[in-house]
Amino acid sequence: MSAQLLYDPEQFKKVYETAFHSGRKEAVQYLKILEASKNILTEPQKARVNYLRLTIINSDTLQMKELEKKMFSAPDTLGYTKGLMYSARKYLEKSMPDKAVPLLMLALDTLEEGSDDADFCMIELCEAYREKREHKAGIEMLVDILSGTNPISDQNRAYAYNRLAALYNEWGNPDGIYSDSVFKYSNLCLSLSEKTGSISNLAFSQNELSVQFSRKGKFADALMMSQMAVANFIQEGLKFSAMNALFNQCRIYMDLLDYYHAELAIKRALGLCEIEENRNLYMRFYAVYAEIMSLTGKFHDAYDFLKISSLLQNYFFEDRMNIQIHAQAAKFSLMLNEHKLAEEKEISEYRQKKFVFLLIILAILILVFMISFFYFRLRRKQVMKQKLIEAVINTEENERKRIARDLHDGLGPVLSAINLYIQAYIDAKEPEKETIQKKLQQVVLGAIDDVSRIAQNISPYILEKQGIRAALINFIVPLNNSSHIKVNFTCTVNERFEKNKELTIYRSINELISNTLKHAGASKIILHVFLRGNILVVDFSDDGKGFQTDLTNTKGMGLYNIKTRMDTFGGKMILNSSSGTGTHVELEMPL
Repeated sequence: MSAQLLYDPEQFKKVYETAFHSGRKEAVQYLKILEASKNILTEPQKARVNYLRLTIINSDTLQMKELEKKMFSAPDTLGYTKGLMYSARKYLEKSMPDKAVPLLMLALDTLEEGSDDADFCMIELCEAYREKREHKAGIEMLVDILSGTNPISDQNRAYAYNRLAALYNEWGNPDGIYSDSVFKYSNLCLSLSEKTGSISNLAFSQNELSVQFSRKGKFADALMMSQMAVANFIQEGLKFSAMNALFNQCRIYMDLLDYYHAELAIKRALGLCEIEENRNLYMRFYAVYAEIMSLTGKFHDAYDFLKISSLLQNYFFEDRMNIQIHAQAAKFSLMLNEHKLAEEKEISEYRQKKFVFLLIILAILILVFMISFFYFRLRRKQVMKQKLIEAVINTEENERKRIARDLHDGLGPVLSAINLYIQAYIDAKEPEKETIQKKLQQVVLGAIDDVSRIAQNISPYILEKQGIRAALINFIVPLNNSSHIKVNFTCTVNERFEKNKELTIYRSINELISNTLKHAGASKIILHVFLRGNILVVDFSDDGKGFQTDLTNTKGMGLYNIKTRMDTFGGKMILNSSSGTGTHVELEMPL
């Protein structure tokens, strides 16, 4: 088909409609013919061809995925976080904030708070708020970023100033006039951009100022700023930002009623990218193109542009609806997960409470056990203490009885004899007095010996002055000389130690020997006293008849008294005896 035939509007319409009703392969062929003839097509016809191109691309799922990958996927060299920020920026350039926000949130999770990249991500979130027309939230967030305590780089500060100006520019004046805010933050951005050499931020501020100048009727200033913004955007390769600036420039020309230059601005903008790269911008340009055609009396062309804009708007709302459906599905899924998590949390809390309850019960039982244990232990100590007191009382009472017995049986008769001899001496005649005097002297010497013996038993003088070894020798030697029992005694202890402990050992040995002499019927006693480390050991044994060892039997208080004495000083008594085997006792006294 000759391209010249497309000059005929009817022929163009036929080819265009045939392409729409053909299979995809044939439609692609017709599209090639139409695109090859673009230089002879009218602007409304070019708009239809663009829409046909978009329809064919959207009909191929694979091609759509490849296109989306090309437009939004980040290069592998950027890494995970930078890649998320790159893709989010691409979505924001195409007015798709709902796609950008999740990516920015993921990036923020991986960035260190207060870093340049984190600050940039926060500003990009504010840009998403602007595109979602949530101006107040975006403004509040940017004010927090700029007034925060954390330092922010000049590059990010300039970008934040510019986005704040854009938010005020689009929000209008719900509670007052914000044009001063636009000028303020745009000029702050201009100053910082010139200082840092940031052409992109410079272009953004120029674009915002152009809009504000236009609103104030300063169209010359507005056009100048707009033209500089477009030139800077193109220099930086920001073609979508350049298209937005050209859109604002078109509006300025329309305010000046200069529809020719307004149309030129649109044509220039549409030449910067293909329709599939940013169909939302094409939708806006076709809408304003329809307005220009209507104002210039070209109502048929205005209808064509408005129709294509409406069709593109369907795509726009379809995208938004799909995003919202996915968002609602995600919310529903999240709600189910939260409900499931809540149930699991309740179960976990119930188990935890049950576990805590069991722990409390266990703790109470342990506490009751410990209280009972210490109570019975204390009771046992009290019983032992009571028995010790009783033993001490009994020992003292026995000592008193023994002393009384010694005084009565030993010293008493002697004193009576002395009294008789004195009376006889008084009554005797001179020749007999010398004989009585000699007898009296012998009896007095015996009394002195008895007093010395009794005093020695009460508090051994040798023990106090010379120690345990000398006291035991002094006690045992007379015993070997006067008794029918043989005592084999060895002592390797020459050291002195605590007086009460020496006396306790002495009394205990005295008690053991006394018990053997009275009850055992033994012929031999073996007694060894020695040190084992820091412990004084008394090893006592006899070859007597022995007995059943029962220290709780109060009839024989001697051994029990020995045990209580040893317990008092942290020592111990080990007793081994049975009928017919003799008796073996070991005393251990820690020094």
